[in-house]
Amino acid sequence: MAEDSPIDIEKLVSDKLEKGVAGSTLILENRKLGDENVSQLSNLEVLLEVISLDLGENNISDAGVRALCDSPYIENLQTLNLKSNNITEEGAKFLAESTKLKGLEHLILKFNRIGEAGANYLAESKTMTNLRTLDLFRNRIGDAGVKAIKKSKNFRGVSRMRLD
Repeated sequence: MAEDSPIDIEKLVSDKLEKGVAGSTLILENRKLGDENVSQLSNLEVLLEVISLDLGENNISDAGVRALCDSPYIENLQTLNLKSNNITEEGAKFLAESTKLKGLEHLILKFNRIGEAGANYLAESKTMTNLRTLDLFRNRIGDAGVKAIKKSKNFRGVSRMRLD
């Protein structure tokens, strides 16, 4: 058996899906998914049930974020945790421009590398207007990024915010 045996993403999802009254939670933290598996995940219709998705610590780059944002099944997501991945300003732009994430209330991006430009994309987003939690801790957004986030009309309803 190979060291990095392929992941059966459908089985993993079915094993880890926690069904609740309001919707399902899917915790796939630290599973070494990478972009290819996130892309497969993005094509699973079961995501329509998911309101909370934890993909922290999975070596996901901007390509994985793009696949997720392009998914036709993420419109019910309320919580998206992408902490400790390899997401840069490009991934932040995909998130900021995704029309399918309009209902998102909690976005956790701590320990990535979105930088000042990524912070600006989020601050200027036309769709990220329902956030109550925004965690950008350790993203090297700098003073200008902090200022853009704090000035953004998008984030007036945010009650929990962590910046650099």
